[in-house]
Amino acid sequence: MMLPEFKVLTVRSKEEAVAALAGPGGAKVIAGGTDLLVKMQKGETWDPLLDVSEMPEMRRIDKDGSMIRIGGGVTHRRVSEDAVLKDAAASLAYACSQVGSPQIRNMGTIGGNLVNASPAADSLPPLLIHDAGVMLESAQGSKEVSLENFIVSPYKTSIRADELLSGVNLESLVGYRTGYRRVAKRAAWAISRLSVAWAVREEGSVFLDARLAIGSCTPMPFRARAAEEFLSGKGKSEAVITQAVDMILEGIRSMSGERPSYIYKFPVLRGMLKSILRG
Repeated sequence: MMLPEFKVLTVRSKEEAVAALAGPGGAKVIAGGTDLLVKMQKGETWDPLLDVSEMPEMRRIDKDGSMIRIGGGVTHRRVSEDAVLKDAAASLAYACSQVGSPQIRNMGTIGGNLVNASPAADSLPPLLIHDAGVMLESAQGSKEVSLENFIVSPYKTSIRADELLSGVNLESLVGYRTGYRRVAKRAAWAISRLSVAWAVREEGSVFLDARLAIGSCTPMPFRARAAEEFLSGKGKSEAVITQAVDMILEGIRSMSGERPSYIYKFPVLRGMLKSILRG
C-alpha cells in the first residue's frame, strides 16, 4: 500500500522541536518510525512529520551516580548493547534485544515504544522495576511523569500534542539479581504473549527487596507492588513464594477481570514466577 503524501520537518535541537510542536498544523513526532509508518499505511495521516532523529540529546545514554538517562531517540539495538545498561539495567538491555527483528531494533526507539503504549511492549516491564520516569518537553518547560502514570490505557498515554518525549530516567539496580523472560510464538517478529521482569535483592535466604512487573496480561503496565511489600523481609520458603505468586495473579484479575487467555497464561506465569523467586 502506498503511503499518503506528507512533509517532513527535521529539527536538531530541543528548542526547535518544542517550537514546532507548539505551532499550528498538528506536527507528529517521528524518530525510528516503525510504529508510525504502519499506521500511515492504514490511512492515518499527519502533516508535517517532525523528525527528531538528528537531535543529539535524543541519542544519548548518560549515567550520573545511581541514575541513568536514556534519550527518547535511542534505538533498541543501542539499549541492548550499551555497557552501562548491561551492568545497571540488565533486564532492559536483554528485553530490547528481543524486540522484533534486527531491522526493527536498528530503527525502533525507546521513546517510540513508550508513546505507542502497547500492552505487549518488551521495554515496559523492565522499565517498571527501575521506577522509570518519562521526561516531557514543551514550550511551557520540562516535567517528569512516572511511567505508571504516563500510560493511561492500551495504546494511549498522557502526552499532549505539544509535548516531546525527550528521554527516560531510571534507577540503577546494580547488586540485584535481575532478568527478563517472555513467551512468544516465534523468536523473531513475534509480539510477547506474556513477559516478566524482575529485580531481587537478598541476604542469605531473606528477601530484602523484590521488584516484579508483568507484561501482556493487563491493559496497562502492572507492577506487583502488593506482593513486593509482602515479600520484603520474609524468608525464601515455598509457602511465602506461593502466597506472593497468588497475590500477583489476583492483582492481575482485579485490574483486568477474568479473561479467556488466563486459562493458559496463568499456569505458565505461576511457574515462571515461582522459578524466579526461588532463584
